[in-house]
Amino acid sequence: MNLFINAISKKWILILFDNSKQILEKKEIHILWNESSKLTKEIDDFLEEKKISYKQLENIVVVNWPWSFTWIRIISLIVNTIAFANKQVRLTPIDFFSLFQNYPIIKSSSKRDLFVKYTKSDKINIVKNEDFLEYTKKNNIEKTYWDVLDKTIENNITIDSEIDYEKVISEVHFDNKTIIEPLYIKKPNIT
Repeated sequence: MNLFINAISKKWILILFDNSKQILEKKEIHILWNESSKLTKEIDDFLEEKKISYKQLENIVVVNWPWSFTWIRIISLIVNTIAFANKQVRLTPIDFFSLFQNYPIIKSSSKRDLFVKYTKSDKINIVKNEDFLEYTKKNNIEKTYWDVLDKTIENNITIDSEIDYEKVISEVHFDNKTIIEPLYIKKPNIT
């Protein structure tokens, strides 16, 4: 049995899937701003509802960036603790940009800027909101794939935020890690 955790996107989700990568159960979770105190309980409750114990898990696939520095550290800590306590569990981190098949893909960075990947081969760019609007106009972009908590950047472009989890899970390649590191695009600004 395998667990997929996406607590980075606008719509957070837990998914159980088998070794043939067939989705067995999904649960959308709503814990924004209570992540550190509630994610572990949500995972516990989800597994308990499905009568699955941590001992039955083989892999946890987790979306672990980009998002806030604190939350990336928290989610890494949670899945690392589960793997430490359950030695059979292996971890596979994936990034938010792996959730979509088309481009450009946008992820909220802050109120002022965005993480943008214009094509599959591009590096992730940190772009000011107004610069992205200019880019879409200049390049006649009519559709974007994004996950922004507020829609402050709309400008006559179609926004697709639906994630095809069946496709994502079917393409997962297990990393078999026993520990994952928090990944950052920007350097942490700890004050």
